[in-house]
Amino acid sequence: MLSLISIHVPKTAGTNFTETLRLIYGKRIHFDYGTERDLTTARTCAPDILANPAKFRTQYDVIHGHFHYPKYADVFADVPVLATLRHPVARVVSQYRHVALHGDRNNERHRKIMDGEMDVVRFSKFRFIGNAQSEFLKDLPVDQLFHAIIQENFAETVQAFCEKVGFDPNHPKIQALVAQPINSRKDKDWNTKAIPLDPTDYPKIEENCADDIALYNQALDRFVTK
Repeated sequence: MLSLISIHVPKTAGTNFTETLRLIYGKRIHFDYGTERDLTTARTCAPDILANPAKFRTQYDVIHGHFHYPKYADVFADVPVLATLRHPVARVVSQYRHVALHGDRNNERHRKIMDGEMDVVRFSKFRFIGNAQSEFLKDLPVDQLFHAIIQENFAETVQAFCEKVGFDPNHPKIQALVAQPINSRKDKDWNTKAIPLDPTDYPKIEENCADDIALYNQALDRFVTK
């Protein structure tokens, strides 16, 4: 029975968290990936699910992936929602690095980054980059989240999630998962024409992430032990 909607905002340790979901829910996870670049698709429930939501509820326990909250807000309004989050500047930097090293040349924004025509500060000015987390959680306040997995507090928030869903947070496999390093490309060779990252630019990035900074701080207050 469908019991969790899990929103994986890109570059927020959602891939690592997926392994926790697999351990707890096995194959009863519906993965909804590959749609975040198309706003309509990212926010519109698939026709086959809309046609028979009751059947879908019996087939899956979790929906997890790169989609926006409005996609399932109406059809599964009673299902708790989780989101994976990260400090906004770190998230933007990680996404920029990913595009610089492994971007899609068919995407104009990616091409400009890969060819050294767009730096990370300009990249952060796009609403769906600098404030991506706010856009993925569109119309869902932090105080209505069931839980958040926060990359900077990954072990604590994963173990708290396990407790909430009745799974042993001290299970050896959970302990092994939270001990693993978060996927990162920060040590990869900068084999690209992209403009190198400069930490002195990070305050400028933060200026373009105001909504996400507020959201992130609210999530810390709610889901991280003081």
